[in-house]
Amino acid sequence: MFDLPQRTASEQPVLSVRHLSCSFKTDRGEVRAIDDVSFDLAAGETLGVVGESGCGKTVTSKSIMRLLPEHLSFLGRDSEVLFEGENIAFAPPERMREIRGRRIAMIFQEPMTSLNPVFRVGWQLCEALKYHTELDRAGRRARAIEMLQLVEMPEAERRIEEYPHQLSGGMRQRVMIAMALCCEPDVLIADEPTTALDVTIQAQILQLMENLKSKLGTAIMLITHDLGVVAQVCDRVLVMYAGRVIESGTVHEIFHTPQHPYTRALLDSIPKSGERAHKTRLPTIPGIVPSLFELPPGCRFQDRCPLAEDRCRDREPELLGELHGRRVRCHLPLAGGPR
Repeated sequence: MFDLPQRTASEQPVLSVRHLSCSFKTDRGEVRAIDDVSFDLAAGETLGVVGESGCGKTVTSKSIMRLLPEHLSFLGRDSEVLFEGENIAFAPPERMREIRGRRIAMIFQEPMTSLNPVFRVGWQLCEALKYHTELDRAGRRARAIEMLQLVEMPEAERRIEEYPHQLSGGMRQRVMIAMALCCEPDVLIADEPTTALDVTIQAQILQLMENLKSKLGTAIMLITHDLGVVAQVCDRVLVMYAGRVIESGTVHEIFHTPQHPYTRALLDSIPKSGERAHKTRLPTIPGIVPSLFELPPGCRFQDRCPLAEDRCRDREPELLGELHGRRVRCHLPLAGGPR
C-alpha cells in the first residue's frame, strides 16, 4: 500500500505515559474521555496517534500538557506522565510552567485561533523566550528571526512585524512551529499540524518537521487523521478508539499486518491508486464512534465490526502484547495477533 522506510530511534524513552485517564464534569455527570492510555516516546522518534474524531487523541495530548480546565476535568489517580523520570501528571502549576514551552511544546491544530490576533508575530515569538531564557530584548528579537528563518519563512525580518491575519495559512503554521521550537524542546506534540493546508504546503511542513527532528533530536508525537502522513514520517503508530488504545506497533507492522478490525477498516478506506480505482466504491466504516455517555458493554467497536461475536458484546477485550512491542485489544485479532 505504501513504500515504508525503515527507521530507527533511541530506545530510551524521554516521555512515558502510564495508565493515563481523564474525565470531564458535565451536566449529565462525569464522563471518561480517555481510559488507561499507556505508551513511550523515545528521543528522535515520531509517534503517530490516529483514529476518528472523538477517539481521544487531542484530549490525550492536552492531558500530557496539563492544558485542560482543572475545574471541569481531572486525571485518574493512577495516571502517570513520566518526563525524564519525573511524574508531571500532578505537578504544581509552577513546575508545569517551567516545563511547558521549554521542555515539552505543542503545535495546535488551528494556527489562526491559537495565535493572538491583536499582537504582532514577533511579540508572540518573544514571549516564550522572555519567560524561559535570559536573553535581552535585542537577543530575543534576533532569536525570533532566526527561528522564522529555520522554518523557512520568507522575508523573516519583515514577517516578524506583521499580524497573524496578514499571513497565509502555511505561514501561520510555520509561526506556530517556530514558537514551539524556539526553546529547543525535548518533546514536540503536533496536533494535526497540516489540517486545512494544501498538499504542497503540507509536504513542506512535514519535511520541515523531519529536518528539525534530525537537527535537534526532538521526539515528536504527531496527531493526525491522514494515514498517508503517518506512513511518510512516523516510526510507530498508536490507534485509538472511543478513548482507548486498541492497537500499537511499528508503522510497518500497522500498515502491512493490521491486527484490529478497526485498523484494517481505516486502511481499507484510503483511496487506492490504479486503473480500476475510479470504478470501485470507496469502502467506509458503518456507523459512528459511540457516545461516551452510552458506551456499549463489551468491545466498544462491536456495533461497527463485521467480525463481532457474542463474547465481543459481553466482555471487553484486554490490551494484549508488550508495551514496547505489538499490542492489540481484540477477542478476534486478525492473523498474527497476540492471544
